[in-house]
Amino acid sequence: MKWILICMTLIFLAGQSFGQHKKNIQKSWVKTSIENLSEKVVAPDTLYTRYTFNKSTLNISFYPGWDDFKQTWAITNNKLTIGYDTYTIETLTDSTLTITLDGFRRMKFMAEDYLSNQDLHLVLLGEHNGKPYYKANHYITPRYTGKANFRNFLQKNVEGYNIKKASYFRLTFIVTEAGTIENVKIINSITEGFDKEITKQLMKTSKEWKPATFQGKPIQTEMFYDIKYLNSLTPFNRGGLN
Repeated sequence: MKWILICMTLIFLAGQSFGQHKKNIQKSWVKTSIENLSEKVVAPDTLYTRYTFNKSTLNISFYPGWDDFKQTWAITNNKLTIGYDTYTIETLTDSTLTITLDGFRRMKFMAEDYLSNQDLHLVLLGEHNGKPYYKANHYITPRYTGKANFRNFLQKNVEGYNIKKASYFRLTFIVTEAGTIENVKIINSITEGFDKEITKQLMKTSKEWKPATFQGKPIQTEMFYDIKYLNSLTPFNRGGLN
């Protein structure tokens, strides 16, 4: 009887630990460093990446303002499976996450809600509609919430325009506290028609944005969107932060 009680206690504690891990990880995490664990020499990783763990899906973002693709995830004890890869959870607190894929890499993250509370990440740019607006960055940024892929939606009607080789397009816009888009400015133009089409598509996403927050309160932020056409006329998209 004693051993049965011990086994039941261990099973209960394991279940509690599993549930706590799953609960703690369900938020947005910003990658702060990546360590190469393989014998191969790889280029330094400077790409912004946000992992947002929802109940059933993981949204991965390479640009602060919008998600790029979805992935499946699951937790079993201290093992985190993302797609076909299973990582070991080395640390998991309210503000830090470290996961390791043996023989490949170790990734360290910090919670986005923790980073967005820090004064050093808040950069004032000026006033808009009588209120301050700030520079969107990796930690304090609005978020596109529409169902469509943001970049594909903006560019879906521009293929027919006369795009010169090695062209560069750039605009800036403000996402207000209400999640609307205002103050769109073309910084680098391609053609008048191209510029108008991108701007028209961008304005269609107004009210489909979650405003940036600082210390839990919504704020106005300025973002940018750009497209670089290489000599092959292949678009290279970046966008998001100035």
